Amino acid sequence: MKKFKRSIKFLFGILVFLSIVFGVLLFLAPSLFDWYCGFIGRDIDSYKSLVIVFYLCSPSAALTLLFLFKFLLQIKNNEIFSKETTKILKILSWCCLSIVPLSIPLCFHFLASFPIPAAGLFMWLFLTIIKNAFEYGAEIKDENDLTV
Repeated sequence: MKKFKRSIKFLFGILVFLSIVFGVLLFLAPSLFDWYCGFIGRDIDSYKSLVIVFYLCSPSAALTLLFLFKFLLQIKNNEIFSKETTKILKILSWCCLSIVPLSIPLCFHFLASFPIPAAGLFMWLFLTIIKNAFEYGAEIKDENDLTV
């Protein structure tokens, strides 16, 4: 149980760190992308596509961070197999799926960015499967609670 609490605290720490990095990137992204495109010798169209895709995907990233916090709170409160947890997993899966069409245009400027929509699609599939398993577990838990 001690390792479980440490693990949850560690994951909360990682989420806080990622949230801070994301918040900083919201302000510094244009200058960082400008520097990056200049460094690798790309034109203004590549810079514009990076900025546009980043800001189009930002709401999905913010929602993902928010609902990951909620998911960890559910686990911390031992409410793992519940309707709220399955709802959170469903929202997380849709956040992952939403970046797929938004990030595909970036692949036309940066071939190395192809893993972004592929990872979004994979995570959507993975989270949907996990959500279905949690939903089934919640049904079993509800049935067991009624019989006891």
